[in-house]
Amino acid sequence: MVAPDLRKAASLLSEHGRHIRCVCAIQGDVISSDITIKGLSLMGKTPLFLLLPTSKLGLQRMACPEAESVYFCAWERAFSQSTASLQHVVSQVLEQRGIGNLFTELDTVPYPVLQKKVDRRLRSINTLPTLPEIIMRVMRLVNDPKTTPEELDRVLCMDPSIVMKLLQVMRSPVFTGTGGRTAKWTLKEIITRLGVKKVGAIAQQVKMINSLVKPEDSKFDLQRFWEHSVGCAIVADKLYTERLVHLKSELEFNDYWIGSLLHDVGKLVIGFFFWDWFVRVETHRKEKGGSFRGAEQDLGDVASHDRIGQLMLLNNNMGEDAVAAVAQHHKAAGATDLVHLVHLANNLCKDLGLGYLPGEEPEYDAEVLAALSISPSRLEEIRDELAKEVVDEVRAMVEQCM
Repeated sequence: MVAPDLRKAASLLSEHGRHIRCVCAIQGDVISSDITIKGLSLMGKTPLFLLLPTSKLGLQRMACPEAESVYFCAWERAFSQSTASLQHVVSQVLEQRGIGNLFTELDTVPYPVLQKKVDRRLRSINTLPTLPEIIMRVMRLVNDPKTTPEELDRVLCMDPSIVMKLLQVMRSPVFTGTGGRTAKWTLKEIITRLGVKKVGAIAQQVKMINSLVKPEDSKFDLQRFWEHSVGCAIVADKLYTERLVHLKSELEFNDYWIGSLLHDVGKLVIGFFFWDWFVRVETHRKEKGGSFRGAEQDLGDVASHDRIGQLMLLNNNMGEDAVAAVAQHHKAAGATDLVHLVHLANNLCKDLGLGYLPGEEPEYDAEVLAALSISPSRLEEIRDELAKEVVDEVRAMVEQCM
């Protein structure tokens, strides 16, 4: 809950006190009243984090020398990567009180346990979009080997807007390779001929593109974002189905399609809900060079776009493999074949001019290329081949989807 001033904060604390885990007060000046400090910390029962300018911190400490459960952080260092950062201060205090660091748990807790923790911890967060129920129903059908074309057809027909767009997209040569001979196929015929998994995954793509609506005050380039994301999914599909890379294991279509399609969804969340931060990161990237992720690290992000995407997919229960692809697409060395595939597809799209941000340069991981048996000359061959086949098709498809 957000309170605009200390008076409103006192009212909310009085009403909800026993449910509140911590209080964060962002102030431009010292809170001099000892009674106010005690009230904000519920008489020392709840952690109170005070954020003030560095010049005011000393005076604030003097104003409440004996107050219990009060912690301090300077504005100027709140988003640094030091032990004085807000993230470090808050995490340390909450862990002492039995509230684990969710970002640490993302790497250490077994997936089923983690999914439940994320569901519980993020239930009230409205800055992580939830996906429409039909996407989840389609995913369950796609993941069930017993699903019939008739069952998928029935579920999709519950949403006529999906069917209209899906027919338009699935008749594209990028999927069928038939040169338009699918023009008279019904939805059920398309499902029967192309398969439940492929049609289901594309249906989810169509619905996602049209469900995540940009707020009016955000200048986030949604079409360019989807061109990169859809391009990544199509490139991953070509790399896998045409055996352009060496993989040690068989991959599920839905896993690599959804993992590729949503690998950068954290950027979309930042661009929709934290637009000023997005602009700051992008400005830094342009000035210093390098990647968006590198700029996030330079500026001391609390949660990078890959972490945010990981949380969003966990919150929507999108499956362990797809979640891993989103979480690790920048740090893919030593990961699974699926993560390697998404990492390669992501960077190939940047090489092809299908990056989300203008001028994005690829950052291929040498260990990933070695694991996929790709030499520099082979990488160039793959890129040139994709340039002829993919770029125009991707842009046309996104136009049809939006």
